[in-house]
Amino acid sequence: MADWTQIPYDLISMIANRIPAIEDFLALSAVCRSWRSVYVHKSWSPAPVFPWLMLSESRDNQSTRAFFSFHKNRRYLLPLPEAHGRRCWGSSCGWIVTIGLDLQIHLLNPITRNRIDLPPQSTFSRQSIIGNPHWFRTHFIHKAFVFNRQFRTEDDLLVMAIHGQNNHLAFSRPGYNSWVTVETSFPCLFKDVTVFDGKIFAVCNSGNLVLVENVDVDDNGSPTARQIASPPNFADGQEKLYLVESSGELLMLCRRRTRSIVDFSLETISFDAYRFDFDDEVWVGLGGLGDRALFIGDNNSLSISSVDDANCDANCIYFTDDDSERWPVDEDDHGKSDIGMYNMADRSIRFLDFGEDFAIHYSCPVWASPAVT
Repeated sequence: MADWTQIPYDLISMIANRIPAIEDFLALSAVCRSWRSVYVHKSWSPAPVFPWLMLSESRDNQSTRAFFSFHKNRRYLLPLPEAHGRRCWGSSCGWIVTIGLDLQIHLLNPITRNRIDLPPQSTFSRQSIIGNPHWFRTHFIHKAFVFNRQFRTEDDLLVMAIHGQNNHLAFSRPGYNSWVTVETSFPCLFKDVTVFDGKIFAVCNSGNLVLVENVDVDDNGSPTARQIASPPNFADGQEKLYLVESSGELLMLCRRRTRSIVDFSLETISFDAYRFDFDDEVWVGLGGLGDRALFIGDNNSLSISSVDDANCDANCIYFTDDDSERWPVDEDDHGKSDIGMYNMADRSIRFLDFGEDFAIHYSCPVWASPAVT
């Protein structure tokens, strides 16, 4: 009988990196001591990784956080006291960004519980003149992103944040003492950021596409953003906008919502999708997403194409409630959570219910791709 413990490490690592679900990777690494080496050496970086939904903070348990895996159709309860009382943003590289009432900002890996300190809120150069710690925790940072374009070490992580009353964009890295503002020479309320083909793109509230430059360690000059394309034809300019890299294309999603007459919360009613044509520098409308599924919310927007394996639906957009500007500060919750799945084929919406998880005003569900970093 073959001795599975003697399989060469390189072969084990190759097998592990063909597994897109962290549950299956952790099961593989638990087979024996030699197989666990791929976990110890963090030798797991498949593409794509099936995302989890990090659910809202529990009012009754301060030491754990629930996650839902569509791949397994199962809820996991993980010990994660480090996230208690903190607003969180998910990412595609294993880290979540957190800020608490102490206004300290951290990167946190919910699987390994590794934590990396980032400069505190007080080091942003563009500050809000009003607000208490509760307001700053919930509203100062509108959206945060984690990118690792070099795929080497934690020092290569780039963290960006849309913040302040005028939606400025700033960035930082582990080891930095402060946040660095990205300057613009034109009016721009930043709404979303993504990496495509190694470059950083952002979208303004008007729908203008901008390229962010001079943010790498060895770049010369001040960090700036320059406009490279006009927006598609929007209905009224009030839509929520997202950027996502998907199967070698740069996409923009336009999310339309209406206010519920029941509890006055915002409710998603439709999406439009566009692909950027780099040759003609224009946005082209898409009638569908093919075999892809997109995941948007308070996180780096995510895209996967292995939808059958991931146990989710193709040609769909999975969305979470991310309208923090309208979340109340002093109430326990802010109404029904706007979480669901939009089908691009028949333009229908199926709202997703995760039981008794009610969103706390600073803690709504976010998508996150788990990793062992």
